[in-house]
Amino acid sequence: MTSLLTQEQWDILDGMRSNLGLAADLAQAKISLILPLNRSRQLCSAATTPPGKNKAKPSEDICFLSVFDQAEPLTRSENTEPEEMTRAADEPLMTQALTENTVTEGFREVAPGQFARLKVYPICDGHNRCFATAAFEDREADVVFWDATMDFLHGSKTDYASNSCYRRLSSIDGLVLVNARDGLILAANNAARHIYRVLGVGHLVGRRTSSEEINWNGIDNVLYTGTAEEQELQKKGLFLDFRFIPLYAAGSIERIIVVIEDVTQLKLKDEELRVKAAVIREIHHRVKNNLQTIASLLRLEQRRAASEETKNVLRDSINRISSIALVHEYLSGQGTELVDINELGNGVFRTVMSSMKTPDLELEMKFSADNLRLPSQQAASLALVLNELLQNALEHGFENRKKGTLTAAICRLDESAEEPDKLPGRATDAAQYSGNAKKETTDRLLLLVKDDGVGLPAGFDLQKTKSLGLKIVQTVVQSDLKGTFNLEPRTDGNGTVARVVIHM
Repeated sequence: MTSLLTQEQWDILDGMRSNLGLAADLAQAKISLILPLNRSRQLCSAATTPPGKNKAKPSEDICFLSVFDQAEPLTRSENTEPEEMTRAADEPLMTQALTENTVTEGFREVAPGQFARLKVYPICDGHNRCFATAAFEDREADVVFWDATMDFLHGSKTDYASNSCYRRLSSIDGLVLVNARDGLILAANNAARHIYRVLGVGHLVGRRTSSEEINWNGIDNVLYTGTAEEQELQKKGLFLDFRFIPLYAAGSIERIIVVIEDVTQLKLKDEELRVKAAVIREIHHRVKNNLQTIASLLRLEQRRAASEETKNVLRDSINRISSIALVHEYLSGQGTELVDINELGNGVFRTVMSSMKTPDLELEMKFSADNLRLPSQQAASLALVLNELLQNALEHGFENRKKGTLTAAICRLDESAEEPDKLPGRATDAAQYSGNAKKETTDRLLLLVKDDGVGLPAGFDLQKTKSLGLKIVQTVVQSDLKGTFNLEPRTDGNGTVARVVIHM
């Protein structure tokens, strides 16, 4: 079937096919690429000689027409599957365009009593041999844009998908056709006319793009570079995005299609979001400052306190407040409500260590976390839980000890870690596990705190503990984080392991 088409002809069809969607948007019409078939439903040649004084004749009878590809405007809701093949006798305009190598125009019945405008363009190779056609069809159409769109398709040597200037159009985008030689506006669709009526320009057609009311310098840039260009301009309170697309004929730019998109509402919404983000950052900044002020006042009270027990209570409260303040400090400098858990966890780890580590204890400390981001509320709760578990380990895990190891890790929970005895920490180092999480992960997160200290007291029952810190962990994990919390002896040596599992 493909033997009758040359490589050049296939390249032309492929170039048109790659940009057919944008072409349908520009024409605001259904576009079909049509190939001729013979009685055996195989590809056959169409017009064998260029159009001229002598009428071109087909080398054999065209009996069927095959749809090579078809596209409709992006906003068209009534898209239907194209007919793969029709009888040539049922499509006289298409058949005439193929056999006579000429543009044909008329009407086509699309439903009983309903007719659509149809214009068929021959597609020719470098020797002006017609081998296919492009059929434009729509009930309401501006044929001027059809002619310009056909010029665009003829110049479609490559796929423009990577160039934002050639993105698809919406139904509210303005469309203007400009003569490249003198900058005269040849045609404008309703959307373009409406935009410029708002700007106080009554008529677009017949004006020059260099006039004071229009002033599109993008036209000159396209003529100079020979490539499409996009500009954003502000005119009388409107933010307009312009795309200037050159149309070539005989190697030079003959016309330019101008696509106008009113992005005013998007700009206003973006500005509104920027203002809201700035306000939110300022709120976080003030909350952080207030929390730090409270922590400073508590430090003053801690220094004045005579009782060691009072000092410890105040110290624990300061650490809790500081952990929450870290979340607000992070958010005050970011444009997002998502918190980097690695950065936050390191901050909490340093804060607790600096306030609770005693000089006579040689402590090896490790902290690691996966690359995770959590919403601010969830991050604040997690920071408070980490703070309490670290405080608990330092306060109770290393009594009468000169050295020890304390590790903490935050990571995604691996699929294989379904049962308690498979959870990391029983036979592997927490930090090592965190850095080597497997690819198959769930939406659960694991917080692990391990020490090699004195371990839990005999008969310890987490549900009956009177420790305020552990009560806080239980409440926050269950109520805020909707997770589970376990505290138990290590099975790989002395010490304790705390596990918190939450859903992200």
